[in-house]
Amino acid sequence: MKKFKSIAITCCYFLLSQFGMGQMIDVNMLKEHVYLLASDSLMGRGFGTEGGRMAASYISKQFEGAGLTPWQGRYVHPFISSGMMIKTEGANIIGWVEGADPVLKKEYVVIGAHYDHLAYKMVNGERVVYNGADDNASGVASVIEIGRWLVKNKERLKRSVIIVAFDGEEVGLVGSTYLVSQRVLPIDSIKFMFGLDMVGMLQKYGGIDLVGNKTLSHGDEFFTQLADKYSIKVKKSGRKVELRTDTYPFGSVGIPAVHVFTSTVSPYHKPEDDADKLDYEGMAQIASFVADATMHLATNDVVKPDAQFAMKTSGKERFAFGYQIGFGNTYHQYRDEFYNSKKGFSLNAGFSSAITLSRSLDFQVGVLYQTTGTEHEYGRFRDHTVIVPAGFLWYPGGKNMQPFGINSHLIGGGYYSYRFAGKIGDGSFDLNGNIRKENFGVQLGVGFSAMNISFQLIQQLNLMSIVDDANVFPSTFFFNIGFRF
Repeated sequence: MKKFKSIAITCCYFLLSQFGMGQMIDVNMLKEHVYLLASDSLMGRGFGTEGGRMAASYISKQFEGAGLTPWQGRYVHPFISSGMMIKTEGANIIGWVEGADPVLKKEYVVIGAHYDHLAYKMVNGERVVYNGADDNASGVASVIEIGRWLVKNKERLKRSVIIVAFDGEEVGLVGSTYLVSQRVLPIDSIKFMFGLDMVGMLQKYGGIDLVGNKTLSHGDEFFTQLADKYSIKVKKSGRKVELRTDTYPFGSVGIPAVHVFTSTVSPYHKPEDDADKLDYEGMAQIASFVADATMHLATNDVVKPDAQFAMKTSGKERFAFGYQIGFGNTYHQYRDEFYNSKKGFSLNAGFSSAITLSRSLDFQVGVLYQTTGTEHEYGRFRDHTVIVPAGFLWYPGGKNMQPFGINSHLIGGGYYSYRFAGKIGDGSFDLNGNIRKENFGVQLGVGFSAMNISFQLIQQLNLMSIVDDANVFPSTFFFNIGFRF
C-alpha cells in the first residue's frame, strides 16, 4: 500500500509536468544580474557594508520589475545583528506571488538565496575584491528570474510563493535565522523551502546536490525524476538539512528544506570567483528545474514533511545516537595515606545515546574507552578501562527548539567501570591487589548543547572507597564533546 501511494504521488507530480514550463528561464537575464552583483563596484557585498546596501537596492528594484508583491508593503526588511559589542544592520529582501486558491493561498513555498559575500581586503595598498559570482550572485540571479517566471504563471499557482534574498549568511546565517526566529514570515504555514547557494557550475561539477530532498514526503522520487526531465544528475541527497546555508533555520523548525548546490568547484571564497567563470546555460537549467518543482509544490493538494524528519525536528524523536570524546585529569585517593597522587592527563572516547523522556528531561547512557594517568611513587601510573556512564540531563525551562538555540542542562547519574589493563612505571601491576578491576561511582556536571553538538563538564567520584577495603581510588574530571546523528 505504501509503495502504491508513493507511485501515485509521483505520477500526479509528473502529470503536472506535462503542461511544461511555458518558457525557459532567460540566460541573458541571469548573466546581467550576476555581472552587476559580482562587479567590483559593489565591493564584495559585505554584510553591513555600503556594497551590501547597494546590492540590496538592486535586488529590490529587480523584485519590483519582476512583478513580485512587496512583503507586508515593503521589499526591504532590516534587522540588527549584535556580536562582540558591535551592532550591524542588515536587510532581507522579500517579495511574493499570491496563490489563486482561496484556501491553499494561505500556505507558502519559500525560495531563497543569500546575497552577501566577503567584501574585500587591502593588499599592498590595493583593494582586492571578493566578488562572489558563484557564491552567491548565481543564486540571487536565479531566484529573481524564478520569481519573474512565477508571476507570469501565477494563475496556475494554488499556494503562494515567497522569494527571499537573505543577508548575513557568510557571518553565520544571521538574516535567515532572524527571519525564522522573529517570524517575519508565517512559519507555521510554510510547506517547503528551497535554498539556492552556489549554482553556477553545473557542467564543471557534473550535476547538482539536493541535500534535504528526503525531508519532503516522497521527495527522493519526486526530485530525482524531475531532475531527469532537465537532464540534471543528482549527485548528493539525503534527509539531513544542510547546516552551512540558509536552509538550516527553516529545517530546524520542521520545514522541509533543500539546498540546491553545484559544489565548491568554483574559486570558492577566493578573489577569482568572478562573473566570467560561470556556466549560465547550466544556471538556466537549474533555475528552470527549481521553478518547475515550485509549481508542482504550489499546485499539489498535499505537501507534507517526511515522517522521520517531522518527528526529529518536532522534538518528539525519543532516541538519538552519537559519539563523544573527552579530555581531563585524574588523581588517585589513597585511603591509608595523608596525601593523594598528582593529577595526570585522562582521555575517553566512545558511543553515547539519549532517550527523551520529556521536554525537560533526557536519559543518557554510553559505552566508552577511558584511560587515566597519575604520578605514583614508583613512576607514572596509567590504566585502561571500559566505562558505562548513565544519568539524567535536566533542562531548566525546557529545551529551546529555535534555530541555533542553546540548551543548558544539569547532569546527574552514576557509572560502572572495568579496568582491563594498567601499568606503573615500566611494568604492569596486579589488578587483584590494592587497585580494583571494577568500580562504581557517581557523576555530576553541567553542560550545554547547540544544534547536534553538546559540551559537558563531568566530575566522576568513586563510591567503592565507602564499602571496600582496597586502598587506591580514582577521582576524574572531564570536558566532553558529544555529536549526535
